[in-house]
Amino acid sequence: MRRHARESRRKVNVDKDEMASTRKVAQQAGVSIGTVSRVLNNKPGVSESTRQRVLAVIHELRYVLPKRSALPAVTHIGLLVRPFPQALLFNAFYGDVYHGVEQMCRDMRINMSLSTLDLADSSLGPLPVLLTDERIGGILLLGALRPEIVEGIAASVHVPLVLVDNWYLRCPWDAIMIDNLAGMSLATEYLIGRGHRHISLVGGPAHPSIVERRAGYEQTLRERGLEPFVVLQPDMEPENGEAAVEDVLRARPETTAILCSNDSLAVGVLKRLRVLGRRVPEDISLLGFDDIALAQHTMPPLTTMRVDRKGMGRSAVELLLGRLNAPDRAPTKLLVGVTLIERASVAPLRAEAALA
Repeated sequence: MRRHARESRRKVNVDKDEMASTRKVAQQAGVSIGTVSRVLNNKPGVSESTRQRVLAVIHELRYVLPKRSALPAVTHIGLLVRPFPQALLFNAFYGDVYHGVEQMCRDMRINMSLSTLDLADSSLGPLPVLLTDERIGGILLLGALRPEIVEGIAASVHVPLVLVDNWYLRCPWDAIMIDNLAGMSLATEYLIGRGHRHISLVGGPAHPSIVERRAGYEQTLRERGLEPFVVLQPDMEPENGEAAVEDVLRARPETTAILCSNDSLAVGVLKRLRVLGRRVPEDISLLGFDDIALAQHTMPPLTTMRVDRKGMGRSAVELLLGRLNAPDRAPTKLLVGVTLIERASVAPLRAEAALA
């Protein structure tokens, strides 16, 4: 027992000595302990000049790399977001994704730095200062960004990237997306199962998720021999939903159900239908997507497709850490499933409406 205690104390002292030596290297080189760890473990994320400076200090101090290294591979990550109409934390969708990232980083004792990209005139402006921080071991890119924008960012950093709610064909980076195709197919099948045959879609801009949702809707209807009808809007806010309603009713008056590509559009559709004297769900059924907090508080409460947005943020961090541990693995696309949440905005089609 006494010998075991002596061995335990000796192990603790070795760990403390190792940390003290690493800290001394970091102080003398003017870098963080995390940077020293990346140099010792030959990890990415350190410029060549900094790497050589750290190695020179290691040589000068005669620091001996232990056979095992228990230091964390990453101590800081960056979260880059595209500009949003409102502050990120007030965004009904991405605010929750952010909180998921934050929670996971806190659990993993990783520091997170947040910055908004400069995308004036839809082109990439000066890069955020956080990309020059040598402590950053990996980057999460949040929101839809064109391939050339992502490529411009990737060319300026030397750490792994993970795209969050963004993906494109032949994408060479890891990405996490909602299973939009299956989710919208499930929503469409639900309305068909309630007797609806004239189902219109209010969609938005060419965001990868929104394009996939439209495809799920159109594919499902055509497989059933039904005709899709889509009204596209330039954005996905409630006012866009309001603007789409009269286009739907004028061009396709036989519509008995409206699907929306997100809940914010559905909130606007609901408001405009009420102004026009159309009752939901008695006259027109309405179904959204995302299950934002407001969805359960509309009148009537909105039937929608739930996305685990916080879980999406947590999984994005896990995907990034996995890439750091296995830098040579093939690019991974992770899909987050969705769940139908039945509330009160969808009703079975009345017999007389079905015959119309």
